[in-house]
Amino acid sequence: MLWGRAANRCAICRDELVMDASETDDESVVGEACHIVASSAEGPRGDSPLTPEQRDKYANLILLCNIHHKQIDDQFIAFSIERLNTLKRTHEDWVRIQLGFDTAKQRDDEFYAGIVDEWASRIDLDNWINRASPILCGGQPSIDRELLQSLEDIRAWLLSRHWPGRYPAIESAFLNFRRIAQDFCMTFNEHAVPRWETSWQTEKFYKIPQWDPPLYRRLSTDFDYHVSLVCDLMLELTRSVNYVVSCVRDGLMPSYRSKEGVALIQSGPLMDLSYRTYRVEYRGTERTEQPYPGMTQFKVDRESRDINFGKEPAEV
Repeated sequence: MLWGRAANRCAICRDELVMDASETDDESVVGEACHIVASSAEGPRGDSPLTPEQRDKYANLILLCNIHHKQIDDQFIAFSIERLNTLKRTHEDWVRIQLGFDTAKQRDDEFYAGIVDEWASRIDLDNWINRASPILCGGQPSIDRELLQSLEDIRAWLLSRHWPGRYPAIESAFLNFRRIAQDFCMTFNEHAVPRWETSWQTEKFYKIPQWDPPLYRRLSTDFDYHVSLVCDLMLELTRSVNYVVSCVRDGLMPSYRSKEGVALIQSGPLMDLSYRTYRVEYRGTERTEQPYPGMTQFKVDRESRDINFGKEPAEV
């Protein structure tokens, strides 16, 4: 909403804030969403009854270049709350009148932005490495109950959205995420048992009460295969998260999560008690409309991903 209504321009100097990509480099974003009332009481213009949540809303933000951002915070007496609100309103009026503002596109952009924000909140994207990594840790996958429920709920939520069709790549990326979330939940739940009150864990279903070595070996093999598949599906889900973010950056907002970076995931402890952090993404020819090919083909294709924990056994 902020970037669209300001036409990607600084509200003071009106310079464009996204530099085009060159033959060798990506786009450069030189604009910043700046607080009118500071994000904390100690900041510039911070003395206000606004709640922390209200301070991060569109109504309290103004789009500026990095030079004017520094100036308004250094000279916060000259740039009062009233003056900044006037600058913002005047600039958005200028955009609407002088630049032929596309109201329909802005409405669609704000819809997509709302979907993206809600999706990121539902899966706790800011805390992804801590919420998703227990699947890969300890040889017995576990997951927080709230995250598993969120992944189950978000499938229906995404399916029920009224997509405008303006950004097909973003819509396809969300569909890709939804399909993986469905297969992950279905696969994990096959052998999930409660672990304390806050999480679910994969049952060690190879443990049998009677002495039967052939059965034990078969169940142990099945367990190892199931664990590796659950882990690889979580890696694939993390790739799909980064794919959604990438498509949002390409089509809707170049600065989206530029400070936070990509979603990471961690495995361990390893034999030396260390942990390994992975950056998993779709690469090269994998970056298609639907990178995830469905469960049947994924069991074969997962070997070719950047990181994987298992492969389809010959007997399956």
